[in-house]
Amino acid sequence: MKLINKLFPLDDFMGTVKRFPLSVLSALSLFVMCILLIHNVVDIEDEFIQRLFVFIGTCYLVFGITRLMAQSQGLSRTKEYSISILCAVGVIALTWLTTLWWMHFYYLVPALLLVLMFAPYIKAGDDLSVWFFNGSMWFGVVVSYVALLLFAGGLCTALWAVHVLFDVNIVEEVYSDIWAFACLILGPLYALSWVPERFTFNKEDCNAPAGLKFIVNWISAPMVFLYLGVLYAYFIKILVTGEVPNGHLAYMISGFIGAGIITYLLAHPLRDESSPQLRLFYRILFPAMIVPVAFHFYAIWERVSAYGVTESRYMLAISAIWFAYLAVAGTLKRLPLRAVPMSLAILMLVATVGPWSAVSVSGQSQKARLETLLVENNILVNDKVVNPKSEPSFEARKNISSILAYMCQTKRDELIEIWFTPSKEDTEFQCDQYDLTEEMGFEFVYSFEEFIDESQFSFNSKSYNYKDIAGYDRLIENNYLHKFSDKQAFDKYELTFDNEETFNVEFNAPNLIVTVADMEPVSLDLKAFAYQLFTASSEDTERNDMGIQGENKDMRYRIEFSHLSGEKHSDNLDLQSISFDFYYKAKN
Repeated sequence: MKLINKLFPLDDFMGTVKRFPLSVLSALSLFVMCILLIHNVVDIEDEFIQRLFVFIGTCYLVFGITRLMAQSQGLSRTKEYSISILCAVGVIALTWLTTLWWMHFYYLVPALLLVLMFAPYIKAGDDLSVWFFNGSMWFGVVVSYVALLLFAGGLCTALWAVHVLFDVNIVEEVYSDIWAFACLILGPLYALSWVPERFTFNKEDCNAPAGLKFIVNWISAPMVFLYLGVLYAYFIKILVTGEVPNGHLAYMISGFIGAGIITYLLAHPLRDESSPQLRLFYRILFPAMIVPVAFHFYAIWERVSAYGVTESRYMLAISAIWFAYLAVAGTLKRLPLRAVPMSLAILMLVATVGPWSAVSVSGQSQKARLETLLVENNILVNDKVVNPKSEPSFEARKNISSILAYMCQTKRDELIEIWFTPSKEDTEFQCDQYDLTEEMGFEFVYSFEEFIDESQFSFNSKSYNYKDIAGYDRLIENNYLHKFSDKQAFDKYELTFDNEETFNVEFNAPNLIVTVADMEPVSLDLKAFAYQLFTASSEDTERNDMGIQGENKDMRYRIEFSHLSGEKHSDNLDLQSISFDFYYKAKN
């Protein structure tokens, strides 16, 4: 009983309900909606239900923030509830009045989580108090989720045992109900109960956990130094070789600086009484960020100038601005602890809504890029899409297809609708990238497709799905072999069946060698067969007959090819990959 009281203190729960009534009400509302979903009273496919879920979940965070701000600044409940209602109205507007409503919450929710870190310290707050408050709050979040896993997992396991041992029928919805209660009532309320009730702490209150000193001194700080060394070595290589940074550089820099900032925040109580390496870490972290941040901006600019702005690149730009602020401010003076999450939260809130938001900037950037491509290729004339006289290049078709897929998948129909003429009067515009490229006179090109020139060939079987084994002992399906492009080496492999019979295949282009057990191998030169397919005319790469039959002293066999591909050099066909099924019947 004492253990249960420690894990689930009911008195603390009641105190939490009184302290955070609006957040508790939000959690309860989410739980009720989840129960209705589990029991099929409402449908999750209903967009209204989806919006309602997101709205209530966001309000749980908003009401918690306003409560912390009101407590720290001594506001009355009336003022607190007034601010909460205004914030809720803003969330309603974002949820129901925007077309791409869900995308805005990718920025708003992380921003609110950051605001939680400094909500009681907007006007003032010493670093030690900020650190201890956040340490207690986020430790409570971790403990609450461990508790809910123990509760829900243990109870569901017990019910399953009752079902198995006593043959008691327990409907599946009961398990879902338990997990809904644990995740939406127990976990959130328990997490709120860990939020400190006061916001000012002294040094005696803020004893760092024993294990933290070892982690930051001997793991986190040394790893940041190691990562820093790798990055600076790469920067030197770029300057010496003139090599343009690859697309992963921005993510590498974000990883290094992110690890450094997390270490900076975690180790704050130890900065003045720590090991030499941690003191060095605090002295050089922000100055050492300046060069990586400069390369970070360069890497982002390279991608944006080539492919325009998207939501992911907008986020990288936010990270670059945030890193730049921290690097400059942290180098010039000692940075207050609350300034770290506060600066990022402001940037995330800016990205949430408005003409400068990630959604708006990304949509307009891709529209402008698409418009330029269409005009350059004579597809957009007088703001109307027409079928050009000559087909655009492969690269242009691929870029146009990619942007159209982005616009349609993110439901930005209204940005490009004016360029297209509806197929019928009073017909609503349908944003389908495949139909739109067809209207432009070419087939949609997938992002993974590569340009294939006239020297390349590829054949596929039309009748590959039909596999008649009548008259044969065994069918061995889906044998794929290829020629390695980086060296003059070829593919081979061996299979062993239940009866210990082996099946060996070797592709030494254009020769194919198949050996079954100790029978005479089947050896074929596929050059003539490939020529026969190549000269069969027709632009269609699919063929009806892609089979070879034969026999030797030990077996009768049939090989049905599903695919052959390679390159044509003058009069020579260079086979590079094959795929086939092998049928055989032993003579003895």
